[in-house]
Amino acid sequence: MGSVQLRKLDMLNQRRIDNAAYLTEGLKDIPGFRLPEVVEGNHHVFHLYPVMLSPEQSGISKEDFVYRMLYEKGVKVGTHYIPLHWTTAFQNRGFRRGQFPVADRVGENLVTLPINPRQTREALDYLIESIRSLIG
Repeated sequence: MGSVQLRKLDMLNQRRIDNAAYLTEGLKDIPGFRLPEVVEGNHHVFHLYPVMLSPEQSGISKEDFVYRMLYEKGVKVGTHYIPLHWTTAFQNRGFRRGQFPVADRVGENLVTLPINPRQTREALDYLIESIRSLIG
């Protein structure tokens, strides 16, 4: 199975890149929604599509956004990348929230949108419109 998937890797990666570009175009003007950027000269295949949500600018907290996307729109939004100093293992070693303000801000505001190479334009449009109905 792995060797069959490897033969499709370039095509699957290109679909992810295309889907990410479509999402970026559809979401670029939403207030308080910082989209991923690919620095010139670099390559990104968008295994995830992370966005930083600014509650002050968007008018919605991360928790409300995640909840409403799932229960009102049927879209599962991820909350990846929990800062290490928030975990029990690091808390047991004396680390606390507030010690790393940038990591805290990312942990409090980062969400990941669903993205995969098999998503249709209709699914991406639904995702964009769902987000716009909550924020835009």
